[in-house]
Amino acid sequence: TIIKNPAKQDFILIIDDDVVFISYLKNVLEKKGYSVIAAHNGKRGLALIYELQPSIVFLDIMLPDSNGFSILDNIKKTKKELMFVTVISSNDCKENRIRTLEMGAMDFMAKPIDEELLIAYVSNRLAYKRELEQAIVIDELTQIYNRKFMESQMKLFIKHHQQNKEHFSIAIIDLDYFKKVNDTYGHLVGDEVLKGFASLVKELKEAEEIACRYGGEEFVILMPRTTKKEAFIFIEKLRTSMEKKTFTANGTSFHVTFSSGIAEATSTNLHPKKMLEEADQALYTAKQLGRNQTIIFDNVAAVEKRKVKIKIVVIDDVYIIRDLITNHFKHLEENDDYRIETLSFPDGISFLESNWYDPACKYIILLDWILPQMDGIEVLSKIREQHASSNVIVSMLTSRVGEEYVMKAFINGADDYIVKPFNVAEVSERIVRLIHQMFL
Repeated sequence: TIIKNPAKQDFILIIDDDVVFISYLKNVLEKKGYSVIAAHNGKRGLALIYELQPSIVFLDIMLPDSNGFSILDNIKKTKKELMFVTVISSNDCKENRIRTLEMGAMDFMAKPIDEELLIAYVSNRLAYKRELEQAIVIDELTQIYNRKFMESQMKLFIKHHQQNKEHFSIAIIDLDYFKKVNDTYGHLVGDEVLKGFASLVKELKEAEEIACRYGGEEFVILMPRTTKKEAFIFIEKLRTSMEKKTFTANGTSFHVTFSSGIAEATSTNLHPKKMLEEADQALYTAKQLGRNQTIIFDNVAAVEKRKVKIKIVVIDDVYIIRDLITNHFKHLEENDDYRIETLSFPDGISFLESNWYDPACKYIILLDWILPQMDGIEVLSKIREQHASSNVIVSMLTSRVGEEYVMKAFINGADDYIVKPFNVAEVSERIVRLIHQMFL
């Protein structure tokens, strides 16, 4: 069985080291259809905030590696996407409540939390968040227009093109190897790069051109009364200027480039989604050709939507389990949004020594805890040294049960925990949900 097109959910992040409490919140919220991710310390929690941009964060005051208020202060400084932070604690003294509100959290909730109150609270805050998002058109970090505004303006420009036959072009821009900037210099420096690029666009663009943050390190520029060749000239001017722009971190200077794809409105693509697909296809070509360049989409024929490449990796020393899972996914019906491939390894060492990672793919790794020579937790740690949850999801696959094992898995960067023996169809549905929630 395969789940088709489930509704995309808002992420709820729990930062707490109490496994019993986390399990309680997850069970209550997931029964209502919410997507819940957990972090068992402050460091992991902050990483997930940057990677996944949750809508609601439940933050405990007492954490094993830091004070919850220091995490709250760090969140406040980042000025990320609209996000509600609720501090939770069994110590609901007046001092903690006042400090919580003064530091910018939305609410304070005392443990234990009543199930009905929790559901009503989450529903209320998510509804409020949606209302705010509809009213806001400026991206808070970069101070240029956001994606919602971009989509509304694209519809207007396309309508104007149909009525007056005026040229209209768009460009999708993706900052090259931006994850390396975050990994090398930190997320705060990464934010400065995004703001620096946005400032450069505002400096060079014409007044009628609209620059928008499309998501993460991707931007879209709408260019009315502009042919694709004129758009190419402007984007190349922007690209060479960005290439020369110097950023600094800890006394070190570095440069950031970008790749771009351009599409012009034609009789065959007069729909925002279609134009964006063509520009994205051109961007993909620019990346394939080595990045730091601009490509125009010239093919006016229908373009097949590029499917997300998902690789499911099974690392287990039991052949029957590897064969059971890989064969199951080989026989799943075709999907319009993604394509699944499978890989399997009998141990962690052969996996780590293989050339398994392709930056053009997304990964879900089913990792057995007990492996020969190197156990699953060691393999998990090696994976997390190089790859974040936004690209590589790791689910521990084990017969070990108990709070201490669950906690150890999450502390070391696991995203999920599947207990053996399992039903392969249920595991399949679980993986498909993760694909839709994390990658689409």
